Amino acid sequence: MRYWSAFVLAGIVLAPAAGLASPRPDDSGVTQPTAPAALVLPMEGRLLALTAVRNGADPQPVVQVVPERDPRRAVLSSLHAVTGVVQTYDGILTMRVLRAGGVEANPLMKPVTRNEGTMLGVKIAAAVATVIGTETLWRDNHRVAAIVTALVANSAMAMTVRHNAHVLATLEGR
Repeated sequence: MRYWSAFVLAGIVLAPAAGLASPRPDDSGVTQPTAPAALVLPMEGRLLALTAVRNGADPQPVVQVVPERDPRRAVLSSLHAVTGVVQTYDGILTMRVLRAGGVEANPLMKPVTRNEGTMLGVKIAAAVATVIGTETLWRDNHRVAAIVTALVANSAMAMTVRHNAHVLATLEGR
């Protein structure tokens, strides 16, 4: 069961990256560039990227205007990964505590813990809801609020995981 959860988490994290490696045709049938930029020039808060794309036999230069990346975006993306990790670990520890004879203390989760698949689904939904909520804040230009919300949610789950680990250690006599 523990490996299955890791595979689910890896699939959620890696699935979007699979689409980045392949060229994609636009409405006119021309293949859009997926290669890294050969020349990047700063231009008024944006980046001007010049790439060479091979369509048929002749390489054609393509100019793209790409918005500059906000360094805080990397922080939020990392927090999304942490959200998935702590939710998964909480689900795994909760299942282990229940198998060791413990009980679910959260009254909202008690009915869900009877079936491990349902509990895993709720954990995935909680992680996705957290990511969607923080992404919505980010998109609406509430960047600091998005980061703080992700930090608070991850901290709360980390405290829950710590508590579950302590309960499991007590039940197993460690």
